[in-house]
Amino acid sequence: MTEWKMDPALLSTALSDTTTAFESLSTVITEEKITAIFGGLTWGGGVTACVSQALNEVLAEQQSINMATISNHVAAGIYGVGNAARALQEGQEEMAATFQAEMVGSAGDGDFTYFEQHGYQGQ
Repeated sequence: MTEWKMDPALLSTALSDTTTAFESLSTVITEEKITAIFGGLTWGGGVTACVSQALNEVLAEQQSINMATISNHVAAGIYGVGNAARALQEGQEEMAATFQAEMVGSAGDGDFTYFEQHGYQGQ
């Protein structure tokens, strides 16, 4: 069996790069911008206008939901992996497992309260 070893410097760099990319993504792709893009679908007049409007509303709603899901998963990964790695580094395997479980939950519901209350705060 091969023993797994964590390289804290590489992990820190990966999490930092992910955080930077995520922050850039969250400012570029917003619900307002997506809505504006899909607003172009209302080009049809008369009979086709209602079809374009309905399609626009469905796409805008789905994009909004999908963006929230993507954002929750990325943020949960950053918090969960960072905290679990820190706990492992300090020999706290049970706490690392708890952080992993909380990561999965927060990815699903967007509630990061656990990490705010119990996560490592840059110490």
